Amino acid sequence: MEENILQKNTKNKLLTIIIACLSIILIALFIFFLIERTKNKEHIAAIHEEKELLQQDLVELSHNYDDLKTNNDTLNNKLLAEQEKIATLMEKMKKFRDNSYAEINRYKKEIGTLKTVLRSYVVQIDSLNRLNQKLTQENTEVRKQIDWVRERNQKLENQQKDMKEVIARASALRTENLIITPVNKSDKEVNWKKCFNLRAEFAISKNITTKRGERTIYLRLKRPDEKVIAFSEKSFFKYQNVSLTYSAKREITYEGERLEVAIYWPNDGSLTKGVYTAELFCDNEVIGTTEFTLR
Repeated sequence: MEENILQKNTKNKLLTIIIACLSIILIALFIFFLIERTKNKEHIAAIHEEKELLQQDLVELSHNYDDLKTNNDTLNNKLLAEQEKIATLMEKMKKFRDNSYAEINRYKKEIGTLKTVLRSYVVQIDSLNRLNQKLTQENTEVRKQIDWVRERNQKLENQQKDMKEVIARASALRTENLIITPVNKSDKEVNWKKCFNLRAEFAISKNITTKRGERTIYLRLKRPDEKVIAFSEKSFFKYQNVSLTYSAKREITYEGERLEVAIYWPNDGSLTKGVYTAELFCDNEVIGTTEFTLR
């Protein structure tokens, strides 16, 4: 009987010890769980903080790429490709669950590469901008030189043109004492009703600068009604790129000395009383003009 009681007490003590050990183990496991849970929260919080910092880096990188300006199409395409990489990485990070340092480190590496590439592009664009500034300055200087040369050439052309005009004026024939007289068949002066010819008398002045040789002098007569008296239907000559009607013409040989000339217009019956105008043309120039009255 006493032996059974002793065995029972022994079992109870053993059970108590087992329960106590299990309790200690459970308490230890619970404490370990709490510690690990706290560490895991801290780990996730640290990863989340790293993620936010990396996202801020990506946003800043995107803005930095937006600020890069260049006129180089090839470089612009490369910049666009880098911006597309940034956008893709930002989308991936939005789906990331903040539970892997290895993933965070991979993102850090990719962002570091993007920053390195950005720095290289900044250097390239800065070099291009400085080169463009230098070229712009050189182009400005070249344009100034071109403008100076163009202006100088224009002045020379104007001087040459003025000189040619001076020479042309100096070499042009000039007439003196242009007189128009109605005459009869015997070349005697008469009134307009008895006129057989109109005689234009004048002298070509001496001119040592003009060319020597054959010349054609055209006489152009205007009636009081401003109608030009034509020699014939085909009596035209060129003056200042237009065709003018002439009344009579005369071929002369000019050698630079003063020369007396007379040109006759045969009366075709179209004369009337009034004030007439007579003009002389030679070498595309008006060389004499006068008015006369038929009474």
